[in-house]
Amino acid sequence: MSSNALTVVTPIQSDKVEKLDDLLSRIGEDIDNKTGRSISFAQLTTVHFLRWVILPEQKDGKRHYPPQLAFESNYDGPLDEHLEELIRVGGPVLARIYGYCAGCPSNVADSVDSFKRFLKRYQLRSAAFYRGYPNHSVQDVMENTQARRAIQDFLDDPERGATLRGLPPEQLCQEIQKYLATVPGLKLERDSEPGPSRLDRFVGRLMDSRPVQLAVGIPVVLLLLPVLVPTALVLRWKESRDKAEPKTKDMVDPRVEGQEDYKVQNQLTHLVEVRPGLFRQLTLRTVLGGINFLAHHYYNRGNLGGIPSIHFARWVIIDKGRRLLFFSNYDGSWERYLGDFIDQAAVGLTGVWSNTRGYPKTRLLFGQGATNEEDFKQWTRDHQLYTQVWYSAHPGESVRNILQNVAVCAQLKSQLKSQEAAQWLLKL
Repeated sequence: MSSNALTVVTPIQSDKVEKLDDLLSRIGEDIDNKTGRSISFAQLTTVHFLRWVILPEQKDGKRHYPPQLAFESNYDGPLDEHLEELIRVGGPVLARIYGYCAGCPSNVADSVDSFKRFLKRYQLRSAAFYRGYPNHSVQDVMENTQARRAIQDFLDDPERGATLRGLPPEQLCQEIQKYLATVPGLKLERDSEPGPSRLDRFVGRLMDSRPVQLAVGIPVVLLLLPVLVPTALVLRWKESRDKAEPKTKDMVDPRVEGQEDYKVQNQLTHLVEVRPGLFRQLTLRTVLGGINFLAHHYYNRGNLGGIPSIHFARWVIIDKGRRLLFFSNYDGSWERYLGDFIDQAAVGLTGVWSNTRGYPKTRLLFGQGATNEEDFKQWTRDHQLYTQVWYSAHPGESVRNILQNVAVCAQLKSQLKSQEAAQWLLKL
């Protein structure tokens, strides 16, 4: 089952922003619903991650962006089933949340269909969407985690230690399998993961093989040369005229830093204006289209451009193309996450955000930019938003752990020979 993305951005009644902020903040602080007055997120069976974040009103000369409420979820299965589950689990609270939004029907609390139509009306398509483990549902992740923990409990049991110590690998694997068969509710059979499609394999060969790159790339470049040369000249001219943007550090919500680096997983919400003009719009959409293509057909095994810590990420163009919204769910600290971007994916990163206001100086779209580490981190911080509600279905698991658990559980029922058994045990 493939994971999908839902983004809904709704206008907020201008006099209701503070009340909505207060309501969402209380929900975010009670993510486990200990008070019984929030949403029982744990009852959601198809949601990996979700969040609500207020996009604050912004006035700057001729530019005016009214306050908006952004919702994003990473979910399994069809959209209608996802929305119906959300409404079934959190209906009354959802009605209160969207009651502060403009255009919300008065009967949303009593009509699932009305609520679905309202949310779909404000649904936005992702310009680029990345999934760290696209073929594994929430249920898969939880079942694999349960099996992995059962194995660890078995191996860590001091009473079994003397018996297990010194057993050959294949016999130790057999003892583990016998034990797992006695654990109630543990699923040992695993559906085989779908292999790469023909397009995936072709893109993989193209990205990984220098000869194939040359064989395909040179004719394409020669064919597109009449377009690439004038495009590069226009781009360089525009870059030379890009003006430095005033810093917005004082506008950053002071709560932003307080919600970072306190779990295995963390989140980032980022909003920035796109540079004006049709050229920048087309360039941004082209780069994001390329990232989206590669995320679906090449970077689809837990690694985005060399970064192995991202669960889900997406770019969404909002406000009729004038602003770029970015959501990310990642492992580790903010500093390490941005450091990985700079070290591993600076080219792609700069290709996207060089088309936005205030980004560090770039050269020919992909050059410099994020490699200016200090300015890049400050620019990122300047445009971060406080996320009122953020939920993860598996908060204690990193991307690496999730994929490692997949590899371990894929062989739970296999009769492993000595070398295979030794390799399987190393995964633990």
